[in-house]
Amino acid sequence: MYKIGYIDEDKGWRNTFYQYFKEEFDIILFEIDNSTTVENLITRIYDENLDELIIDFRLDESGLVNFNGNAIVEKILVNNPHFPILMLTSYEQDAIDHVDNVNIINAKDILEGEKPEKVEVLKSKISSIIKNYYSKIGKSEKRIEELIEKRDNTHLQLNEEEELTRLYVYLDEINPKDKTIPVNLLQPESITRLNEFVLQTKEILEHLKNRKND
Repeated sequence: MYKIGYIDEDKGWRNTFYQYFKEEFDIILFEIDNSTTVENLITRIYDENLDELIIDFRLDESGLVNFNGNAIVEKILVNNPHFPILMLTSYEQDAIDHVDNVNIINAKDILEGEKPEKVEVLKSKISSIIKNYYSKIGKSEKRIEELIEKRDNTHLQLNEEEELTRLYVYLDEINPKDKTIPVNLLQPESITRLNEFVLQTKEILEHLKNRKND
């Protein structure tokens, strides 16, 4: 069962979200109070090892905090630009004006119960985003192994060396807590030294894949 987090300053919305999605996902509800900061909220999110985060936009509506959901999204994507995030909001235009990737924005009225079919679509969307995230990780791992094997048996073309570099950078980006690739190894001419990181990369991938089965 995938673990997803939901952030909303309103207890009623948190309870509504939980009731709609508790059967399909392991739900972690993040409460907001006047001691909540962007920094300590980000720490709590990372500590939960989520598969996806869903967040309200207008977190400042109750006056408990002075920031909105876009501040949390920006911080997370700086560390991991590929992490699955969706935003639910009753203020779509306001969110569009403040969020770089407007594709993550969804109308919150989905949770009002008038159109249950839209809730089912959202459930499918959440699952698909997570599955695609892990699928890309798996495909990257497989391609790295193919390129490493080819390099060890023959040699890589320049475009393949660059591809291998990009794949390692991608895997590095999805693991913000434990950076594995020194900057000086990110140049194509240094790619042959990257094989020493293969085992570390596999361990990271195995950890990420196992999370969805916990």
